[in-house]
Amino acid sequence: MPGGRHALLVATGTYDNQALSRLRSPAGDALALAEVLEDPRIGDFEVDRVVDRPHHEVTRAVERFFLDRRRDDLLLLHLSCHGLKNDNGELHFATADTDRRLLASTSVPARFVQRQMSQCRARSIVLLLDCCYSGAFLTGGKGDTTVHVRDELAGHGRVVLTATNRTEYAWEGERVTELGPEPSRFTGALIEGLRSGEADRDRDGLIGVQELYDYVYEELRDSGVRQRPQMWAELEHRVVVARSVLPALPHGWDREAGPGAGSGAGPAAGEPAQAPRPRVPTPGRERSRLPPTALLPVTEALAALPCMEDARGRQQFATVLGEFLALRVDLRGVRQREDVVAIARAALNQEGGENALLSTVALLEGQRAAAEVGDSLRP
Repeated sequence: MPGGRHALLVATGTYDNQALSRLRSPAGDALALAEVLEDPRIGDFEVDRVVDRPHHEVTRAVERFFLDRRRDDLLLLHLSCHGLKNDNGELHFATADTDRRLLASTSVPARFVQRQMSQCRARSIVLLLDCCYSGAFLTGGKGDTTVHVRDELAGHGRVVLTATNRTEYAWEGERVTELGPEPSRFTGALIEGLRSGEADRDRDGLIGVQELYDYVYEELRDSGVRQRPQMWAELEHRVVVARSVLPALPHGWDREAGPGAGSGAGPAAGEPAQAPRPRVPTPGRERSRLPPTALLPVTEALAALPCMEDARGRQQFATVLGEFLALRVDLRGVRQREDVVAIARAALNQEGGENALLSTVALLEGQRAAAEVGDSLRP
């Protein structure tokens, strides 16, 4: 992990203004997250915390955090607090002295954070927002539900993970304002994914931001909580948030299937589970030799699939396709067309890629969709 690794955790749970309810989780979340980020086996970050401080101290800490950084530094900023919107729908982060009637002068505007990020020299910045309405960080004008990545988050190597979309609450336990020691759902899932290593979805020993987001999204979805984490990114390279405490699997091995998988025979009672087996190409399959002109109809057919509509769906498709092909299919997750072309190329340039592509479509979208994509493969 080259370059400096720096994290700033801003947590505000106690407020002077009685109109803002106390939050039980931010301070504890910041402490627990700092532990895993500072752990040299996991995050290996230098971590600073700002807890329950007034707005001028928070803005000063944020500006200083992004100042005088090197291009190869990795910066991680975590904000846990009330998220408030003004009459124009603009997001503000509440601090200990925030007055809801005076947001412009007593809070931290989201646009202030955006400016510090855009002016920073570091190529890799990860922003984690655990607050209500956090998805509004990257939206356009009032009432706009479309994310404009280039308009609102200029530059490369920027990633934003939010606890909610632009209209949802961030939940603590079973109620938004219930007091107690439990961590927030979003940050709690982040911490657990890093601490346990379970966020290392491909078991290569490293946890990238896309893997971390996928883990958190699925944890919150499975818990039944009514919030949907969001992710926006514009990356030139993979951003590694942490190492995994789980042992890495050899490249090309299937983490789910073990020796004898598919035969109906499992390990005997009391025996430890055996290591997964590597994917082996089926004998006799030839490398795809479709002409370059085949890329266009395949791309058009794939782009029409519902799973290609958002970055998370495209990443899930790429992950499944990669399992069939025993390779990593990397996507930038910004433009749909760019991601779909990357998926099509990955499949058509590999041995047995056409079969793997159709199997992935059938698994995620059904046999009828697979047949339609199959038609595009025919000359």
